[in-house]
Amino acid sequence: MKKSLPTHPGESGQVVVESALVIPVMVFLILGILQLGTLHHARLMTEYAAYRAARAGIVNHGDCETMRKAAYVAVLPTLGPPSSGGEGRVDTLIRVAQVHDAYTAGPQADQNQRYTQVDLERVRVEVLNPRRSQLPGLFSSYGSHMQGRELDYDDVRNAQVIEANLLTVRVTYFYEMRIPFANWQLHAFYMGREALKGLAMRGPNFTTQKVNGGSLTDHLEDQGASQSDDHQKIRDLAASNIFAIPVVTTYSMRMQSNLLNNGAHGPNSCAVDG
Repeated sequence: MKKSLPTHPGESGQVVVESALVIPVMVFLILGILQLGTLHHARLMTEYAAYRAARAGIVNHGDCETMRKAAYVAVLPTLGPPSSGGEGRVDTLIRVAQVHDAYTAGPQADQNQRYTQVDLERVRVEVLNPRRSQLPGLFSSYGSHMQGRELDYDDVRNAQVIEANLLTVRVTYFYEMRIPFANWQLHAFYMGREALKGLAMRGPNFTTQKVNGGSLTDHLEDQGASQSDDHQKIRDLAASNIFAIPVVTTYSMRMQSNLLNNGAHGPNSCAVDG
């Protein structure tokens, strides 16, 4: 019968210390991998959303609302549960843009109120081609007999019309990360990158004002980060422990229906110049 070796009195304490150091690191690593996996999934679904939006646009006269609904349906697997109560039920996929948009939905719950306050939509669809500044000239290119109402998608006589009939759609999905700890960590990395990018664009000789209260991070963001509305709204969401970052992708398709120049339909409401 073998005799067990005597245990050194300090070994048990050493094991406890090593476990206390290793276990948190392993937990954080696992959480980070899970969050990066879900973020990659959101990226893939955003690319699919851009395809679906462009496909809906080319057969529906470039209608912005139709493209937006198509994009919402595409990213539905990555969205959180809808709001509780009858108003939050997703009865049909076509209504998903109205009932599942927590960023712009009405005050149905406390969490939704925080999204509403920053007025940030989850899925934004923008038309990059034709550009907004091109639209007035394009729709008047046929003369007065068409009254500037539409462009023929199969017209090969006008080079500008041919180029405009290549519909390019950009989808921006403000993806909400939900894995604890990893969500705010990745959000901090993203916001820090944007702040450093803004500082670099201002050049090496810019001066900063004295920090009067608040954190140094907020001060640097105010000084150097891109001061777009989206950037500020993302910061406001983070203050409510909602960590979202934009996932952006584009897709182009040739029109298969006439582009319309109508206030209710067509690309007018979502076309941009950049």
